[in-house]
Amino acid sequence: MLSQDLNKILQIINEYISELLPQNELKNFLLNGSKLMRSKLAILYFRAQNYEINDDFLKILAAGELIHNASLLHDDVIDNSELRRGRTTIVKKYSSDISVLCGDYVVSKAIELLLKINNYEILSIFNNCVQNMTQAEVKQYLGRNTMSDREKYIEISKGKTAELFAAILSSCAIISNLEKKLPAKFGYTFGICFQIKNDFETRSIDEDKNNKTPNVIDVLGIENANALLDNYKEEMRDMLKNFPNNKYTAELKGLVEKL
Repeated sequence: MLSQDLNKILQIINEYISELLPQNELKNFLLNGSKLMRSKLAILYFRAQNYEINDDFLKILAAGELIHNASLLHDDVIDNSELRRGRTTIVKKYSSDISVLCGDYVVSKAIELLLKINNYEILSIFNNCVQNMTQAEVKQYLGRNTMSDREKYIEISKGKTAELFAAILSSCAIISNLEKKLPAKFGYTFGICFQIKNDFETRSIDEDKNNKTPNVIDVLGIENANALLDNYKEEMRDMLKNFPNNKYTAELKGLVEKL
């Protein structure tokens, strides 16, 4: 069921994106190599509670994936990255101008999808999300060469990474006629954990070093960084204690434990 839902999301993206680059390179970037983690989390979170995954739900997830990918196209410009998902980046193959323009186009298609849902609250949530993501990236960029502290690190991680997880779960809660506070909290917590885990990866460590951007190890040290990660994971375990005992809850708990 999860793979079927994820395939539907990819189909929506494929239908909504017009190719801008030779050899279908933009579509290949959007449709191949992504783990679709934001969509997986939302599907498992709501299927675990026996809520329906309808067309509007899938549009939200597709829009979320598009915004995430647009942010990567912009990040590759900021970081002057050579590789993304094992392939040469668009910025390296073409130019920073082309990568920025492709990112802007992808954001516009995400907005188009959200407009089709015809829900002002959801559109507002995503609008605030993109603003907060951008503000966090600017703060991080201006903070290069400067050692951060725990609070600043969490603030930036919440903005640049966790904000989108929370926006997706909040919007899906609205579609499911649920109170959005708890899903949003889960999204923020998972997103910060996701960023901490990403900071531990070799590729990210090397990239942060090259860009002179302090990561969680620089800020806290390995022991304290692991302790922070464990604390957030324990919060999520507590939030999942009252979930039904089914395969979706089991998979959701599995995602948490892999962080």
